[in-house]
Amino acid sequence: MTKLLQIRDDRGRKLTLHTLADGEKPPALPDGWSLEPADDAPLWQPAPDAISDRQFAQALALAGTITEAEALAWAARGELPEAMEEALGQIPEADGQRFGARIMLAGATTFERTHPLTEQLGDLLGYDAAALEALWSRAAAL
Repeated sequence: MTKLLQIRDDRGRKLTLHTLADGEKPPALPDGWSLEPADDAPLWQPAPDAISDRQFAQALALAGTITEAEALAWAARGELPEAMEEALGQIPEADGQRFGARIMLAGATTFERTHPLTEQLGDLLGYDAAALEALWSRAAAL
């Protein structure tokens, strides 16, 4: 028998629904997040491999990682939010790595979940694998 559970972030917002089979251990979640019985019918679908720049910026704003004004400027004009600039500052400059990451973030119209930069930036922004997956799923629903 499976259980339908929902993941809530540290602000109490429902992010995703998760199916847990009998005997299966629940996924690791960031501090302050919870996994609890679902309170409604699932609206969530597994996240696609890619999301739009607008979805990514909007999800980060809704999560409080960037401001709404920064999300709008990023989606409209490619202006990177302060949190992204700080994360980019931690990427080595060698072989154009930082520049490559910056231009990708500023100019991309889609973001791939499996791109190596996704994991790297997620880590630099404080998202572990479960939180990044929840963010991606939420973005896909926007």
